[in-house]
Amino acid sequence: MSADGKCYRLGHVRFCDDAPELQGILARAHDGHARPLCQCCEAEPPMYVALINGVFHLKRMPGTGHTHDLACPSFDPPPELSGLGPLSGQAIVTDEAGDTMLRLGFSLSLRGSRPSSPTDEGEADTVSVTASPRRLRLLALLHYLWDAAGLTTWRRAYGRRSWWIVHRELCFAGARARTRSGPLSDILFVPPPYVLEDKERLAGERRRFLHRLRPVAGKPTGLGLLVAELKGQEPAQYGRKLRFKHLPDFSVFVDSDTVKRFDRAAARKVRLVEATPNSHLMAIATFAVKGSYAEIREIALMAVDGRWIPFAGERDHALLEALAERDFVRCLPYNLPPDAPIATAVLLDGDGPIALYAPAPDMAANHEEDLRRIAAEGIYPAWHWPAGVFDMPELPRRVDHVART
Repeated sequence: MSADGKCYRLGHVRFCDDAPELQGILARAHDGHARPLCQCCEAEPPMYVALINGVFHLKRMPGTGHTHDLACPSFDPPPELSGLGPLSGQAIVTDEAGDTMLRLGFSLSLRGSRPSSPTDEGEADTVSVTASPRRLRLLALLHYLWDAAGLTTWRRAYGRRSWWIVHRELCFAGARARTRSGPLSDILFVPPPYVLEDKERLAGERRRFLHRLRPVAGKPTGLGLLVAELKGQEPAQYGRKLRFKHLPDFSVFVDSDTVKRFDRAAARKVRLVEATPNSHLMAIATFAVKGSYAEIREIALMAVDGRWIPFAGERDHALLEALAERDFVRCLPYNLPPDAPIATAVLLDGDGPIALYAPAPDMAANHEEDLRRIAAEGIYPAWHWPAGVFDMPELPRRVDHVART
């Protein structure tokens, strides 16, 4: 076993994640519904074994992320620090086997004539229906996928994160979730990295995936779910054509009515990315297959930096830049409004976990007072960049943590 491998215990057997016989060990644990115990700390948090695309993976048990050591890849802050807290056990329900049921506040099918899709006034970055606190809005689903894929966690040892990694982890996250309509992986399309030499193979795989979404007479038309980087837009005769990275040979359209709502709701996020170097504009959209092209029904956007970490404004981005050589987890609002008093991130390489609060500069005084109270009463010590303060306060010093193996 390598000294660098992350280690586990299964009964009296101890093994690491770089063991040559790892797949055999996990297969036996999977068949026996056994719980390997992570050896990152004395608490030995339980894990479960997931079978994804023919390969066994170890995943942390739901609700146990904060019991892992800070240096352990399975560490995750308590959901109460983000918008995940109000949704856990309601819109997002994970069972003991690690399977997650998602309750959605938007439609994944069309019945009869196309329904109106008004802009959600409670979420400025989405063109979607209004969702109750017990259901995920479209943007909140993207937040969930980003969290479940581990894309909100950054450690300085990562070096860089390519689209190939983002694509792989999002697909893995989709394979572990279900909706009322069925497995999320059946409808989730995340384009793989585009390689010109492989364009015929990639196009064939995309056609096979989209074939299952084609309308069937007498049945509601199922919608697909696209997660991709939006690269640009251009006029079309009956609306607009959207261009997505890694999809140069696939046409995606938005009709004229949706374009008007999209422009009102998404303008700020588009401009934020255009004004921020080395950033990307991620889109999540429901779409219907129309022969050789797709037509978007609802769409939401999210800005991410060069490491694919989400940010919502200039102060968010400034804090993430200051954390370039630090270990942290980004906290996302999910269904909560942009000025909700939640942590911006949790620092993992300080003297214990530290909740970082960096509200927008225009946060209302009463909301910042709520934030101060929540920060003071929180499970972790807090660092606060007050809304009225222009210069960022000094960040807590770094302390190197080594997980127990």
